[in-house]
Amino acid sequence: QLFGGSKSESAMPNDAPRGLYIYGDVGTGKTTTMDLFYDTIPTEKKRRIHFHAFMLDVHARMNSFRRTHSPKDDAVPTIARELADNAHVLCFDEFQVTDIADAMVLRRLVTELFQNGVVIVTTSNRHPDELYKNGIQRESFLPCIDLLKERCEVVSLDSGTDYRKIARETESVYFSPITADTNKVLHALFALASNGAAVETDVPVRFLGRTLNVPIAAGGVARFNFDQLCKDAHSAADYIELAKYFHTILLTDVPVMHMSDRNEARRFITLIDALYESHAVLFMSAETDIYSLFTGGAEIDSFREQQQQQQQASQQGEGSSPAAPTTQSVMAYAGEEEVFAFQRAISRLVEMSSRRWIMAGRNPALAENAVQQEQQHQEQSDYDRSGSGGSQMRSAA
Repeated sequence: QLFGGSKSESAMPNDAPRGLYIYGDVGTGKTTTMDLFYDTIPTEKKRRIHFHAFMLDVHARMNSFRRTHSPKDDAVPTIARELADNAHVLCFDEFQVTDIADAMVLRRLVTELFQNGVVIVTTSNRHPDELYKNGIQRESFLPCIDLLKERCEVVSLDSGTDYRKIARETESVYFSPITADTNKVLHALFALASNGAAVETDVPVRFLGRTLNVPIAAGGVARFNFDQLCKDAHSAADYIELAKYFHTILLTDVPVMHMSDRNEARRFITLIDALYESHAVLFMSAETDIYSLFTGGAEIDSFREQQQQQQQASQQGEGSSPAAPTTQSVMAYAGEEEVFAFQRAISRLVEMSSRRWIMAGRNPALAENAVQQEQQHQEQSDYDRSGSGGSQMRSAA
């Protein structure tokens, strides 16, 4: 009855089925599985959205509600009803909670959505018990976790294989180290990707009452350096809108990021998520290869080892008391989220470098070029096979 599209389509059922919470390591097929499910649901009352974009929508609805209602009025039940009216099934990609503002809203919104009969299907890199780990006032968020586990079937999809990294034909899209030759290559790629369109500077992109200035743009291609896009204070909304306006991004001068660069790393991760979701093409020059761009994991491991040694030394001393948490230890615990998210970003960057990604992308000039290269590769492969076959036949004769 929920998905049948019958006359009860407009009314939410009282006995809505349980949802699905799919979690696992990066590149194990979680999003593909959810998308297959979404595509086969026989109802129009469904919505599939990246979790970043969903929370931006929720916050925008809350701001709109506050402008037309008393400060005492509660926006969450109204927003939940609006969402439920539009979608009986909500599919979220990359469910994650990293700040207290989202945590406090979700604590009540998830409850209201379930009470309105909404079925939630979501993917995440974390088990529900790991959501908002070490977050501020996390105890207030725990009821939300309990509710997700109660109303959703929790399924691990962790095969140990990152399918995005399985060998495939790749394009040269990431360049390191940063040299004069690298800059020349990126300049040529900009011309190819923009199909020779006229170059503009300081192009304003306006949305939600804000303006994002694009330093260099042409034919749906935008070029930034790392500081402009990741060091300056930008939000997920900025990156999502940027990916709507431009099908190709050139990002230059990406440095190695350390634990002290967690804000920049988080923005970089959010940018990659937005480009991935919109199927944009990314060209990038970096200080090192993509696998070595974030040192947070090694820094945390080193700190953990030092902390363990200090604890052992402390236990050997008589009458010693446990050391109070230090700023470094707090940063280490908080940085685990960035380390985890950066692994996802690397996996996505690998997939975004594939020829298949560019062929299916939104840039027609690059797609056509990739198709031609694929045809040339196939012709060469056919030739090699036929030549090898001929040699074997001659040897047998």
